[in-house]
Amino acid sequence: MLWLRMVSVAWRLTWPYVLAPWRSPLLRWRVETYGMLDEHGRLLHADAITPGHFLTFTLRHLRALARFLRWAASL
Repeated sequence: MLWLRMVSVAWRLTWPYVLAPWRSPLLRWRVETYGMLDEHGRLLHADAITPGHFLTFTLRHLRALARFLRWAASL
């Protein structure tokens, strides 16, 4: 039931922003620290993250995010 624990970790990390995770201060900060760039090639500030930026980030780093969730679920 590792996947269930992974979902539980994801739920805890996004709560209360489950339906709009790009609004989560923690997740916006993480996207910013990964060094995501905006359309002009400048570093994207956490306050400027849109749903599109968040989706792009999630798809690009899906394996790393899954690896993190697997690690967190194993604790």
